[in-house]
Amino acid sequence: MTALGILGIVIGVAVLIYGAYKGISTIILAPLCGLLIALFNGMNLLTTFSETMLPATCNYVTAMLGPVLCGCVIAALYNKSGAALSIANALYDLFTIKARKQAAAGETVVMRPILAIITIYVIGTVLAYSGMNPVVLMFILFPISMDLFAKARIPRAMGPGVVLGALATAACSMPGTTSDQNVIAVQMLGTSPMAAAIPGFIGGGVVLAINIVMMNIISKKEIAAGHVYTPPKELAGRPTDVKTPHWIVSIIPIAVTLITFNGLHWNILIAMMLNIILSLIFFFPYYEGFKGLKELIKPVGEQTTMLVLQVGLLGAIGAVVAASPSFPILTNGLLSMGGPALFKVVIAIALLTGASGSGPAGLSATLPYMSETFTSMGINLNALHRVSVFASQTLDTLPTNPGYIIATGIAEVEIKDSYKYVFLTTVLSTTITAFVVALMLTVVPGWA
Repeated sequence: MTALGILGIVIGVAVLIYGAYKGISTIILAPLCGLLIALFNGMNLLTTFSETMLPATCNYVTAMLGPVLCGCVIAALYNKSGAALSIANALYDLFTIKARKQAAAGETVVMRPILAIITIYVIGTVLAYSGMNPVVLMFILFPISMDLFAKARIPRAMGPGVVLGALATAACSMPGTTSDQNVIAVQMLGTSPMAAAIPGFIGGGVVLAINIVMMNIISKKEIAAGHVYTPPKELAGRPTDVKTPHWIVSIIPIAVTLITFNGLHWNILIAMMLNIILSLIFFFPYYEGFKGLKELIKPVGEQTTMLVLQVGLLGAIGAVVAASPSFPILTNGLLSMGGPALFKVVIAIALLTGASGSGPAGLSATLPYMSETFTSMGINLNALHRVSVFASQTLDTLPTNPGYIIATGIAEVEIKDSYKYVFLTTVLSTTITAFVVALMLTVVPGWA
């Protein structure tokens, strides 16, 4: 039964990936794959659904409905008012002063690829560090990124890799971020959002440096080979010439959220509600006041429901795996492996992240069921928090990742042409970094 059960886990995950690739809703697909895994493991299907999958889904909804709802409202306010665009444009202006002066003087401007890439990473990291959904931010960052790609002649197929590397790596893992991953670890482990700050910030710097260096080297080789930028037929996202709040005004609500959440250790919901209140006041003329507010919040309910249910149900697959007879065998095999305990944390969470299809789902599938096992191995909770968050960024961006599929649509590129760059910036570099953070906390446990 053990061999058959493990085979069932592999088949269930394979069906999940294939079905998602074919566009089947994960709200339908996830329960079916969970039940398929249960079937191969000889588990009662009705009991598995009602007593394992539903409680696991409810655990995630209970922990994350508030933050996700607030996050969707904040994202809508920043997108509709142009506040996020204002921040992006301010950074764009800062990093492209010389190029813009040359262009204004009538010169042909060819930016160095490294400058274009660094600019995109600075903009993306600053925006994503606020905790806004990376998918929403893609619609803001892509138009600016394509403008930079054109000036540097970087091929458009590299767009998803560069943009997702900026939005969905370091800014989701570093200390203090209000990303779903960091908040889940806070909620489920009772730790601080600044847990293991030193290795966390070093790890963030490592993944950003790896991505920038890789993309610079590759872009120069592509350009030298004659593969240069070609404009898309139509670029999705809001126009860049709309009236927006001043960038200083735009960052105040984000700064208040980060200060109250990290510095004052206020509840995440209070910190995010302050952001909403300030945004409603400061951006009032830019989202068309009361008239625009109704239109602004109309999609929020559906967005929140879809995000929470999708991630919760994907995480429930991990709960089925954890409840299966095969799980103790897999766990014992993992724990009996040689090497540092924190390396085992990376491997366990990376595998369940790949199985569930997203970083938040991987964490919600792992921490409730394995945190006691990890702590019994002598792992400090703060170290577990930071390593877990970095590990959740490893196998989350498979070719079926919804955010990646959306990115290919915005950039108008094919999966076969663009995924290799996404793999480098959101799978390879993040996996290396997760082990680097685990190594630092193993060698210097006092940093936890």
